Amino acid sequence: MKICVQRKYMKPKKTFLIDEQTFVDLEIFEGKNSIFRFFNKAISYGGKDKLLEMFNAPLSTKKDIVERQEFIDYICKEKLPITINRHLLDFIETYLLIYDKPTRVSRFNAWHKYLKYKLKPTNEYFVIQRGIKYVIDFLQELYACATDNSTPERPYLLEQQLKYIAESLENTELRKIIGFDAGKKLNAMNRETFDYIFRYCELDKLKTILETVYQIDAFRAVAETMIKYELVFPEISPNKDIEITGLYHLFLKEAVKNDVCITPDSNVFFITGGNMAGKSTFLKAFGIAVYMAHLGFPAPVASMRVGVFNGLFSTINIADNLNKGYSHFYSEVIRVKAVAENINKTDNLVVIFDELFRGTNVKDAHDATLSIISAFAKVRGSVFLVSSHIMEVADKLQANVANIRFGYFHTAIDGKTPVYSYRLREGTTEERLGMLIIENERIIETIEAQYLKKQEE
Repeated sequence: MKICVQRKYMKPKKTFLIDEQTFVDLEIFEGKNSIFRFFNKAISYGGKDKLLEMFNAPLSTKKDIVERQEFIDYICKEKLPITINRHLLDFIETYLLIYDKPTRVSRFNAWHKYLKYKLKPTNEYFVIQRGIKYVIDFLQELYACATDNSTPERPYLLEQQLKYIAESLENTELRKIIGFDAGKKLNAMNRETFDYIFRYCELDKLKTILETVYQIDAFRAVAETMIKYELVFPEISPNKDIEITGLYHLFLKEAVKNDVCITPDSNVFFITGGNMAGKSTFLKAFGIAVYMAHLGFPAPVASMRVGVFNGLFSTINIADNLNKGYSHFYSEVIRVKAVAENINKTDNLVVIFDELFRGTNVKDAHDATLSIISAFAKVRGSVFLVSSHIMEVADKLQANVANIRFGYFHTAIDGKTPVYSYRLREGTTEERLGMLIIENERIIETIEAQYLKKQEE
C-alpha cells in the first residue's frame, strides 16, 4: 500500500526559524533535484515521512545535533540492527487499517470466522490472517534485537529506541508474542487473540513501535547518502562562527570547491563579482551546508565548523507578487522588512541576500544596499552574507564598517571571452562583464538586423 506523503511544517521542541522563501531559495523540497529528494533513500513510505519531518524541523541545540550525528555515523559503520522490509511493513499497515476491529476475544467468533472463510474465502480475512503472522515475525525480530547485549556499544538515540521497543513488548499485552512459536501454524483461537491485541487492545502502542522503525529507516537513508557521496559531518562549535573548507553545491558535477570563514568579529561577508561568476551558487551552497548542519546531517564540505544558530533566512530568488500588486522591488523591500523583524525577535541568525534591490534603478539600489548592509553590521549576534554587482558599495563599506569581510569571484578575459574560475578570493573586484556578455551574444546586431533589412528594401 502506497501512503501519500505531503510536506507539512512540523513544530520542533525549540523552534529553529526558517521560512518558505528560504526553502524555495535553497531548493530544499521543490524541483526535480531537491535536497530532500537527494537524501530520500528511505525503503519504507513511513521512513520517507519521518525524513520529511526532520527536514521540516532543524535542531536548535548542540546535544540534539550531535546525538543525531552519532546515530547516522553508527549506521554508516555498523550493520543496521533491524531489517527494513517495505513489503512486510506495507502489509502490516494495510492490516491495521481494516475497519472491522474485534473488541473482545470469543472462541465462538474465532471458529465461526475461520469456517466461514473456508467455505467462502474473502480478501479481508486473508489480509488479517497474513497480517497477524507478519506482525508476530516483525515484533519478535525487534525484541531479539532490542535485548541483544552482544553487539557493540550503540549510540544514545538508537539505544533509547530499542529500550522503548523492549519495554513496550514486555509491559503490555504484546508480550504474548515473546516465546511464541512463529513457525507453527496459527489456529483460529490464536488468530482471534492476536488480532484483538494488535488491532484493538495495543493498536496505539504497535503504531508507535512502527514509527520507531520508520525513524531508523530515515536515518539509514541519510547514512546511505553520506556514504555514496562522501559527505562530512560538521563539527558543532560552542562559538558563533562558521568555518568551511571545500564547500560545493550538491547538484553540480565536478564542482569547484571554496573555503569561507566568518567569525563574530567579522560577521558580515560582502561578495562581489561579475555576472555568472558563481555568487548565487556559492550562497545557495553555503545556506544548504548551514541547514544540513542544523539537521544533524552530513554536508557537502571537506570540513566544517559551525556554531548553533537560531534560524536561517535567505533571499536569492525573490519574485514579484502580482496577486498582491507588488512589483519586484517592493517584494524585495517586504522581504528585507520580514527578515529585519525576525532579527528583532531573536538574535543569532544566519541571513543570506543575493543581489539586494535588483528591482530598482542603480542609484537607489546603491543607496539602499549600502544602508541595509551598514545596519546589518550593527547586529553583532547574527551572521550576514550579501552579494552585489554594485562595486561602489564595497568601497564605502571598506571605509566605514569594521566588522565586514570582502570576497569576490574572479573572472579572467581571454580575448573577449569571460573565463570563470568560480573560485572565491579575498578582497573586492572591479570586473564588469554585463556589456561584454551582451556583445558576445550579438544581441544588438540581432535587434538591428531587421532595421537594416528594411532599409535595404
